[in-house]
Amino acid sequence: MEKYKGIITKGIGGFYYVEVANATYECKARGIFRKNRISPLVGDTVEISVNDNAENTIDVICERKNFLNRPPVSNIDNLIIVVSTVEPRPNFFVIDKLIATAEYKNIEPYVVVSKTDLFSYDEIVNVYKDSGVTVITLDNADSIQTLKGIMKGKISAFTGNSGVGKTTLLN
Repeated sequence: MEKYKGIITKGIGGFYYVEVANATYECKARGIFRKNRISPLVGDTVEISVNDNAENTIDVICERKNFLNRPPVSNIDNLIIVVSTVEPRPNFFVIDKLIATAEYKNIEPYVVVSKTDLFSYDEIVNVYKDSGVTVITLDNADSIQTLKGIMKGKISAFTGNSGVGKTTLLN
């Protein structure tokens, strides 16, 4: 049995995928976490045991610097809030709530405006231009480079309504 320290990059149906150096291991959380009502989250730094003929296990969840319930992530530096200009229309109350939560948890919020070719993004930019929150409009190739620069060397989480373009942006 080998022990490693890594970061949870994905969790699906009780299985957690832990990135360690240049490998990823599928692991199950030990029962003690369930007993103590602790759920591993994407972004958690964990200690795992890699077993040759048995399940790999998460043995220790290290202290979190922050966490969010929705999306369920921990230890993040940036919260990328993706908003579309049309379908679905921006819900400013939800955006404001996400920004407030991020700032309360010491996470840097960014508003990223998608579908800029379909409708004017002026309203969204005007709402947030004086708030201190960075707004990135995906209207040219430079904006993608700006977003990459913000994310470089940091752990970022993407959030936003269904259909705003998160998957397209990540691809």
